[in-house]
Amino acid sequence: MKKKVFLITSNRSDYGIQKNLIKILSKEKSFKFGLVVTGTHLNKRYGFTIKEILKDKFKIFKKIQLNSEKYLLSDTLNIFSKGISKFFNLYQKNKPDLIIILGDRYEMLSAALPSIFLKIPVAHIHGGEKTSGSFDDKFRNILTEISNLHFTCHDIYKRRVIQIKNTSSNVYNYGSLSVENIKNFKFESEKKLEKKFKIKFNKKNILVTYHPETNNINYTIEDFKNILKAVSIYKETNFFFTSPAPDPENYKIIFLIKKFCKENKNCFFIKSLGREYYFSLLNNVDAVLGNSSSGIIEVPSFGIPTINIGNRQKGRLQARSIINCKNNKKEIINSINNVYSYNLNFKLKKNQNIFYKKNTAKNIASTIKKYLNF
Repeated sequence: MKKKVFLITSNRSDYGIQKNLIKILSKEKSFKFGLVVTGTHLNKRYGFTIKEILKDKFKIFKKIQLNSEKYLLSDTLNIFSKGISKFFNLYQKNKPDLIIILGDRYEMLSAALPSIFLKIPVAHIHGGEKTSGSFDDKFRNILTEISNLHFTCHDIYKRRVIQIKNTSSNVYNYGSLSVENIKNFKFESEKKLEKKFKIKFNKKNILVTYHPETNNINYTIEDFKNILKAVSIYKETNFFFTSPAPDPENYKIIFLIKKFCKENKNCFFIKSLGREYYFSLLNNVDAVLGNSSSGIIEVPSFGIPTINIGNRQKGRLQARSIINCKNNKKEIINSINNVYSYNLNFKLKKNQNIFYKKNTAKNIASTIKKYLNF
């Protein structure tokens, strides 16, 4: 009987990162592959991004509904506990031989925990990283402890996983799936982006991606207001805001973004980009402003700077193109001004990225195949 492999995707970001890996695994004939879709993929508020998966013609094995209208802390805990129960039932009924998860989200932890009781091996992608400004840091370390097979995106992260597990067995650094995706990517034009998302490009353009700082949640809204105060002084620069991650207080950020964009004609809110359009937008802006992991991991491949605000990504390895600043109006303004000055002390070529390695998806798929044959 063929072995079964389940890959869990919970949002537009992790799906885009894993897309090439999913393509390879879905064509593998030596085992049965099942794509399990959950989280914000099934939420209209976040663009119902399961449509992207269906558009790519991937067969979905199971949908696990774990949504909430407002992401309060109590909602997050409810989603987490509901997820443990639903994934336990899924695994108990279908008996997979390996579960693949990526990253550090609480949805992924709820998908992984039942594997302990059912003795199912877990393959974890993007372990060993550090983000002290988010409770995802703790989730990631727990996932590392739970998992049996590990794929990191840097040798330093690989060493951290080895330290946590106290063994180098089944720990591999094949680079970042997402960074590999950028290589040879076909970008959409400015005109197509403008038409699809009803936005306008200017001579100067900045993408804003800000998520709740979950280890400092009481200050999240005030911190975001500081960003809006800084952005408001720039009338000749266009700003494109994306939706925050589904963390506590995120709905308040969305409300502030929508209100701000209505009041400022040079600001635009894009509810859901998807990986392809996200990359295309990055290819047409001058910088990224916010606290997203993408600003650290992916944006350097586009040869543009990232203004990394606050502590959410504190601890991650960084390229020279990262401008770190505190979350106050003055520092954010100074950082934006630095982007457009000639005094930046870095020169970064496109596709020059510390997390890049060749054949990332192929190497992960090959190692999974070998692992299943043990």
